[in-house]
Amino acid sequence: MKRLNRTARNADEPLKIEIDSLPIQLNPLITSDYTSKFISSIMYESLRHGYNCRITHQQHQIYTVKLHPHYIGDAEKLIHTITFHLIKENQSPHLTSLLCIKNAIPFVKGLMPPEELGLKVMNKREFEVTLDEPFEAFQTVLQSSFLIPSEQNGDAVANGPYRLIHKDEKGLEFERNPEYQITPADQNTIRSIHFVFNDNLSKSIELYENNKIDVTCHTQFHHTNMDYRTYIDFKESSLPMLFTLKVKDGMLLRFIKNNLNKQQLAQDLRHIVIPTDSLLGVSSSIREKHEEIEIVRKEPVRIVYADYYPNGEIMEKVADIVRQSGIDVVIQKVSTFHEYYHLDKRIFDIELHLFLPNYLHYMSYLKYFIHDIPEKKVKIDIIEFAKHKKRKELYGLFENTTQYYPICFGKSLYLQDPCIEGFHLNPDGLLSVHDLKCR
Repeated sequence: MKRLNRTARNADEPLKIEIDSLPIQLNPLITSDYTSKFISSIMYESLRHGYNCRITHQQHQIYTVKLHPHYIGDAEKLIHTITFHLIKENQSPHLTSLLCIKNAIPFVKGLMPPEELGLKVMNKREFEVTLDEPFEAFQTVLQSSFLIPSEQNGDAVANGPYRLIHKDEKGLEFERNPEYQITPADQNTIRSIHFVFNDNLSKSIELYENNKIDVTCHTQFHHTNMDYRTYIDFKESSLPMLFTLKVKDGMLLRFIKNNLNKQQLAQDLRHIVIPTDSLLGVSSSIREKHEEIEIVRKEPVRIVYADYYPNGEIMEKVADIVRQSGIDVVIQKVSTFHEYYHLDKRIFDIELHLFLPNYLHYMSYLKYFIHDIPEKKVKIDIIEFAKHKKRKELYGLFENTTQYYPICFGKSLYLQDPCIEGFHLNPDGLLSVHDLKCR
């Protein structure tokens, strides 16, 4: 395969990773934005079955975790973290992911003490979690990025292979953590990592070719650059990031559902996204196209999105089908995720809403979007289908909710210096750099 010409590097040089936004909050227990989770994953190491722990279960109801002898953090500190998330006053965004633990609901309501939770420290390197009822997805919950050993006050233990030494408006700098011994460092280990902030997408390839960055931003690889797929530098993997529309008007949602060609959208973007007809995962519907729907309104349709690629390309497709019906469209672009998150969006008719699951299982999507389904009978059907693992039926019930309509899943697409070994994007979209080397 072809290879881009770059100057040879060595292990003493920092690995420079391009990012398109700066992190908002680097505490993995409470952070919710993707960039923060992505960067935090080199500072804080979650449980990984077969690498730093062994996870076993009895009928998916009693889970036992045995930690690697060199894992930084012990069983008690992991129990601290689970309890932290379940204390309502801490306002953890991950509380609902842990309500399946025995007695968690009465504990959250203040009806039971923490000693009654289904949590038990067996010894320093082993703990046990008992659930109210079997839940096969709980093994993925245990391996999620928000379950990091912590002190009782919620301060996470920096147990990852790299530690933060500096951050400013240009990026962040990390050095190898000398206490990290699961994969010991050697003479080829890369000793430092720099995350380099670049908000000009058009410069990415140039920065890479000139050795200013060693890994391009994996969430903003422009579709016009897909010819680089023939180079050995090019990397591609799936990403669990779901792009949805949040549409406030039911008639407008049905109109978009009937007229937006998601397959054509993906083709126009050279398949940098994967179209889906379900909020739970990649799925193609066999549903027949709806009858023609007309929307009649005097006021324009107001659209808002965070101005990151490929958000604009997606929302312009949506805007075009609305304009073709004779209705004016007003678009507002918001420059940063932080600003977009805090923006009052009540005046807008359509929002682009990106969802990253708390844990890598379709149940994480289900537990989020089920709150936008008002019909009690449908919710009962969903719970029954979930219990009996009827995934096809579940996916069909989530072709949309009252306000949310799925568009596509993202991909991780990037250029990486071929001299680098041990740089991996996990299936959850977070980094694995514990054995990062330069060959």
